[in-house]
Amino acid sequence: MITLWNLFIYNPIYNALILFVDVMPNFSIFISVILVTIIVKLILYPLSYKSIKTQLQTKALQPELNRIKKTITDKQEQAKKILEIYKEKGINPFSSFLLMLVQFPIIIALYFVFRDIGEGINTEILYSFIKIPETINMLTFGFDLTEKSLVLAFLTGFTQYIYLSISATMKKDPDDENKSEPEKMMAMVGQSMKYTMPVMITVFSYIVGGAVALYWVTSNVFMIFQEMYIQKKMKQEKTKA
Repeated sequence: MITLWNLFIYNPIYNALILFVDVMPNFSIFISVILVTIIVKLILYPLSYKSIKTQLQTKALQPELNRIKKTITDKQEQAKKILEIYKEKGINPFSSFLLMLVQFPIIIALYFVFRDIGEGINTEILYSFIKIPETINMLTFGFDLTEKSLVLAFLTGFTQYIYLSISATMKKDPDDENKSEPEKMMAMVGQSMKYTMPVMITVFSYIVGGAVALYWVTSNVFMIFQEMYIQKKMKQEKTKA
């Protein structure tokens, strides 16, 4: 398990970061972290696209799903009918969970990569074509990525709030009035998470340090534009259809 972790997650991220540091002006790890983050998000784009598409498709089906929940009282029959509709429409309800599952080990790997690089370059795990930089400049634009940063932690929470706000607005359920009381309660919980999640992420980002916080800020900004792009793209596809 550890070998697979190193082979497919830790080592590639480590080498990519060292590669970018070597070609960056002043050997800046700050810009290198941003570039690595963008590459990771581009690799995950197909999963992100599928996740957002699924959420929008589910939103469009919500009135029909609500009617099923009202007309069919048996829970097993309800679930069976809903799964049939998902299958008919080609919707995978677990795509969002899969995206979260993939991103979690990447965030853990990034934390350890940043921590280990701060202690010195491990030449034993470098690929043969990776050149060892003369130095690694941890201080850029006034940010020392080896230390905790209140500014980066705040930006993490702020950008997370913007992303959640945009996502919630675009995916608002058109059939809110016909929801049952438990569903309305769940919707309220989801709405409150728009405020509590950024606060929790701000605290977490401060605790784990500046490098991971910078990754999270860059990731959030990327997702904001990604969400808007996918929304626009799907609307165009719907219009053409």
